[in-house]
Amino acid sequence: MMLSKIKLDNYTTFFKETTIDFSATNYKFLEEENVGPNRILKGALFVGENASGKTKIINSIKFLLDILFKDEESNFLLNKSFYTKKKSYKLEYTFVVNGNEIVYLIELGSDKIISEKLTLNHKEIIDRIGKNARFKLNDEKTFEDISEKLLFLRRVYFDTHFYDDVTLNKWFDYMKDSVYINCYTPKISSYSGKSLLAHNYLEEHDTKGINELLDKINYNQTINYSSDVLNINKEFSIKKKDNSKFISFNKRGTDVYIPEGFESTGNITLINLLPSLLHAINNDCMLILDEFSSGFHNELEECLIKYFFHFSKNSQMFFVSHSTNILNNTILRPDQIYSVTFSSKNGSVLKRFSEEMPRESQNTEKMYLNGVFDGMPRYNKFFKD
Repeated sequence: MMLSKIKLDNYTTFFKETTIDFSATNYKFLEEENVGPNRILKGALFVGENASGKTKIINSIKFLLDILFKDEESNFLLNKSFYTKKKSYKLEYTFVVNGNEIVYLIELGSDKIISEKLTLNHKEIIDRIGKNARFKLNDEKTFEDISEKLLFLRRVYFDTHFYDDVTLNKWFDYMKDSVYINCYTPKISSYSGKSLLAHNYLEEHDTKGINELLDKINYNQTINYSSDVLNINKEFSIKKKDNSKFISFNKRGTDVYIPEGFESTGNITLINLLPSLLHAINNDCMLILDEFSSGFHNELEECLIKYFFHFSKNSQMFFVSHSTNILNNTILRPDQIYSVTFSSKNGSVLKRFSEEMPRESQNTEKMYLNGVFDGMPRYNKFFKD
């Protein structure tokens, strides 16, 4: 079960139809680590200058999850391009489940849903125009006067669960288990009902899984989760008045435990990320990461990416970063990297690194910095009075 393709049309800064393909190309390296079933990639990285449209891509996935699983109504206007006079925009998602292709297309106006189409192996399951819809699974049913603010797909799922159709339910489980994180904010959106906030995760799972991961990557610290911290400088202990628990960090080889409130930004970002990373490894889903490079050393970034690709089976990680060190053929294949450039005439434009057919032995980071793959800002660094 994986996302294989997204099409954007008049969506935010992508005002021309744009396709993002996650199918593996003919590269052979990192085949076992980075390529999943049906030769679909286990994820993709989006790079480029600020405000080029990188985050808009991963937000197109988050938007689908929001309108499917969140109870509040979404603001459709925010996703329509401000650069054209078109009244609507389209999003199309293609998933592959055990060799079966699911395509979901939605067209939205500034304040309503215009149309929806769902096909399974080219067989029409949902056809919705405005307030009227047809649902064709087992038999055909027609619906009238449906809400223009809510997806008909959402209604069908919660009302029928697709009559226990294995493929369609597996697709929904994949989406529902997915997680979005903004590593800078930090903001976490979990759609399964499970809280992946660090404290809630540790309350349920304890520290074992996280500490095992930290040990595997050779991180020089472990974490503790308790209502008090003892032996700080061997002089005093810290305990909350309400006996609530908090996270503390212990550097290897010491008996000092540092409470989270005194820790570095990088450590706090890491501990906020790890529950979602472990969840995505253990559950087939999408892990959507914005501002991935916030507070991490280059080596830690590379390590976390490789850890995910090694241990995940059917999960995918879609992420945005400004760190060029991860543009490396030992970490990512060229078909997993897209640069994003904004053009006043064409809007946000994508370039897949594999289009230039770089060889495994070539320095992909250096090629990007030299402008081979586009998406490299050229700011003026020399000034005169």
